Amino acid sequence: MGQLAIKLLSLFLPEYKYAFRLTIFLSLIFVLLVFFSGGNEKIIAIFPVAIVLLVITSNFLLSLTVLVILLFIDYPIFIYRAAVLFSIPLGIAFLIKNKNIEWKELNNQLTLPIIIYSICILPSLLNATKLLMSFYMLFNFVAFLIVLYSIYGGVRTYTEINKIVMVYLFLTFANSLDVIRLSFEGAGRPYGFAGLMFVDYSALGVCLTITIALISSGFKRIVLFSTSIIIVIALIMTQTRNTWISTVITLGILVVYLIIHPEIIGISRKRILVFTTLGALLITIVILFALILNPSVESRSTQLLDKKSNIIDQYGGTESSIVTRMLIWDTAINAFLSHPVIGIGVYAFPFSSNQYYKIHKILYEKYVKDLSPHQTHLAVLVETGVIGFIGFMIFIISILKISLKSVKSAINQNKKKYSLVALISVVYCIVSMFFTDAWLWGKGIILFGIVVGLMLVNSRISSEC
Repeated sequence: MGQLAIKLLSLFLPEYKYAFRLTIFLSLIFVLLVFFSGGNEKIIAIFPVAIVLLVITSNFLLSLTVLVILLFIDYPIFIYRAAVLFSIPLGIAFLIKNKNIEWKELNNQLTLPIIIYSICILPSLLNATKLLMSFYMLFNFVAFLIVLYSIYGGVRTYTEINKIVMVYLFLTFANSLDVIRLSFEGAGRPYGFAGLMFVDYSALGVCLTITIALISSGFKRIVLFSTSIIIVIALIMTQTRNTWISTVITLGILVVYLIIHPEIIGISRKRILVFTTLGALLITIVILFALILNPSVESRSTQLLDKKSNIIDQYGGTESSIVTRMLIWDTAINAFLSHPVIGIGVYAFPFSSNQYYKIHKILYEKYVKDLSPHQTHLAVLVETGVIGFIGFMIFIISILKISLKSVKSAINQNKKKYSLVALISVVYCIVSMFFTDAWLWGKGIILFGIVVGLMLVNSRISSEC
């Protein structure tokens, strides 16, 4: 009976002997770990985590999927989020899959701008007051590069791109439902299980679903438009004004671009204008519905116009986020004026802002201490100076140029549509940078790496015959 079972097993798993030996080996390691750890739960927990990582890194597409999932898990490890640190397993998975890959296969149109930007930020380290911390924080940029090049070298087909985008949109939709649920339960500014970065996830999700819907047809278009409505409601519930503005600007750019190039989606300019009018009307209805669900959205929306909310009381308190940002920006400008050429050190502002503030100490400690400049271009100027800013702008403009070129040079209609989606994704990130610096670190820079990486993959595929 035992022999028969082994023969049957060998039909489905020819390498069962190796699997059996591996199981024995891992079991032995686990027993030794329990014994020598003295029953320490944290040390023992390393074992199953290591096994899971071993399984994940055995498949690159699985690793990339897990990376996208980790964007929606707000779990800190030291000062990093799990998604940032997972760039390492992703890189390992890529190397396992592509053992013999050569540099020419990884080299792309963005390599030179990345090298220029990297060189431009290095001088800023000369002014870093906490050099080790700046080096430690630089892993954010290293993680971005790992994600970008792993995706460029590891993703080869539109099918793989579709899978990653669908996972992202599914999780965005699921988190949107969670945000709406929390809003029903009375939460003031709910973000769902994804945490604060959901405000950008949802805004990008809206831009993606609407763009994909426009290039789709039939039932798929209806599903995507319906999904975008749910995500819009959730985005409104977060009461995050800068993402509202970024979304409107990005969709406005999409409309203008399609009016100029209606052939991309095969719709006349007249129909595009009709769709835009109906879309604006629908969004208005959605906003009214959101206000009914959560009336506090209205007060948040009009807060900037309320003079009473834009002041600081005698105890140093204020209800206005724009006031608190101005306090940060005042300190950031002082820092830039102190070191305008090479900056105060890349990623250094949160750790050295105490040297540059001129506002009252209470206001500094309450609204500025340990925080970033909250605006991408200002953050780059302050931390890496004019030299770093020039390198950064070369980098960003290059991304935009590659995206635009992909649409123009795509060899057929289907590839033009994919390129349009990639372009709008990049446009949203670039527009959003005017209102936040979240794209420079944490989960934001990982998402940016995914967006740019997939854009580069599309650029390569769109030019292939």
